[in-house]
Amino acid sequence: MLALPQRRLRRLVTALLVAALGTLAVAAGAQAAPHAKAAQARASVARLNHAAKLQRAADHRLVVQAHRLKACLRRHHGACKAQRRAVQIAGVRLHKAQRRLNRIARRQARRAAAGATAPAPTITVSGQTLSWNAVSNVNRYVFVRKVPGQADQYSVIKGTSITPPVVPGQTVRYSVRADTKGSAWAQEVSITYPAVEATSSSSAPSVDLLAAPLLTASGTTLNWTQVGTVTTYVLVRKVAGLADQYTAVSGTTATPAPVAGQTARYSVRTAIDGSAWSPEVSITYPADPAPAPAPSPTPTPTPSGFQMGLVAGSAATYELSFLQSMGARTARLVWPIGTPASNLATAMDAYARAGIRPILLATFYGRNATTVEAQSLATWAAAYGPGGTFWVGKNYPADTGVKEIEFGNETSYSYQFSDNSLSTYAARAQTYAQRAKDAAVAIKAANPNVGLLAIGDNAVNQDAWVVNMFKAVPDLGNYVDGWTIHPYGPNWATRIDSTVNSTKTAGSRDLPIWVTEWGLSTDNGRCLSDNYGFDPCMTYDAAASTLHSVLSGMESRYGSRLGAFFLYQAHDQYATGTQTGREAYFGSEQSNGAPKGAYTTEVKNDLAANG
Repeated sequence: MLALPQRRLRRLVTALLVAALGTLAVAAGAQAAPHAKAAQARASVARLNHAAKLQRAADHRLVVQAHRLKACLRRHHGACKAQRRAVQIAGVRLHKAQRRLNRIARRQARRAAAGATAPAPTITVSGQTLSWNAVSNVNRYVFVRKVPGQADQYSVIKGTSITPPVVPGQTVRYSVRADTKGSAWAQEVSITYPAVEATSSSSAPSVDLLAAPLLTASGTTLNWTQVGTVTTYVLVRKVAGLADQYTAVSGTTATPAPVAGQTARYSVRTAIDGSAWSPEVSITYPADPAPAPAPSPTPTPTPSGFQMGLVAGSAATYELSFLQSMGARTARLVWPIGTPASNLATAMDAYARAGIRPILLATFYGRNATTVEAQSLATWAAAYGPGGTFWVGKNYPADTGVKEIEFGNETSYSYQFSDNSLSTYAARAQTYAQRAKDAAVAIKAANPNVGLLAIGDNAVNQDAWVVNMFKAVPDLGNYVDGWTIHPYGPNWATRIDSTVNSTKTAGSRDLPIWVTEWGLSTDNGRCLSDNYGFDPCMTYDAAASTLHSVLSGMESRYGSRLGAFFLYQAHDQYATGTQTGREAYFGSEQSNGAPKGAYTTEVKNDLAANG
């Protein structure tokens, strides 16, 4: 054997070792590949399931925050800044969570389409329920809903059937695949859902509370069908270039703040876990109008017999000086029902001497009056109505006797009550009507010159309030002298029309419409929490122009049916610049009696013309 040089020998040995190691590596890689792919598949499925879990948690969080905001608004009306922000944050997080889930699901779908290794399920449709056969020995499936006008919505579900939320008036496509890597999508199926009409009947068949409401836009007002007994909804506004805005809404209507020069898209859902968003509707708002001209000194024309006054509240004697400075000749005064007539005497004397005629509001917050309480209003009428015992032997200015007693304040609203289900709400309206009849009969017997004003305000549940009042007392319109309503906001015509139309349908005679509260919150351009749909940053000049326009609009639309208009309220509750809540700045004057510029001037002119 020939001896090789030592250097060449080392190179040969090294080459042989490298070749051997390479062969071993290839063999090891071939053995590890299936394990690595399996690990990748498990990780992919885990990512999808984790994203689905986060989406469900975000959905639940939005629902919780919406109910917390509703509870806060019921207690504090215009406050609740922290709760509003929490709803907004929860809405944004839900949107992000759904978008992440959709992204992962679509990525997996593309990979499966490139080379499916597991068979596709076969879907069958029975009514509104989808079912499919089990595949690949898995019990989790990736489900997709395709609603026209919305992004595809993915979810992960257990089992082999589902009844998706109803989307009224839409044809929705569905597909499903096993929650495993390489599973093919099933051939799509579709369900065409009928367009449903809202109903206030408590005997209606069971309703899918996860269903999307049927949303429509009328001018700048949004309306949607009530879903079963649900009274809390989540509304989202989408404007190009702006962050989506989420809020909780009680009832089935909203007039969002306008976005000048923009088209806003809106969608709404029930505040229940897993509910469906409605198909979007859009409202195109005009560009900012030119600055409004200074209000005309000419008072707003109003129909014959119409009266305009101010809401004084329960601190009647304290409020009197503010009402006098504004020139009011009629005022809305508040006492709890059951208050002895003698307890009203001091305030009644002061208002009569000032030449201000009161209407008396009998309140029973968060409940209905009892029969005894309703009938006790006869003592108020006997004492303070025209020709009543209080006036005997006294020399007061003419026409200061009480001619109207208002029965309850906003009892048809939801904020005073924890249970606003259709059946409970219907029972409340029926009981209210029975007690209103009791009060009216007793009042007329005590003093035929005094009439009862009953609530005709269909505040929630479509026209359920009026429908159920007349269900209990079919001839209620023969007992009362007018319907009261508080149509705050720019959609006042829709609100009043509801009262007019529903009472007419119920067979009532054409009674006067009494707007016993309406107002504007303004701190001369400083932004407040809300303004019932009007600009929350309203100036005094803009408030004056708006009041003038609304009064003119009501007169033109309702003519002699408009019985009265009481502006809420005489003065601001807090000094200018010290609060952000809406309720602080509804006054006709500032809290210290200083004028609010053109707005105070407009109020004085209208009071002078319509006292």
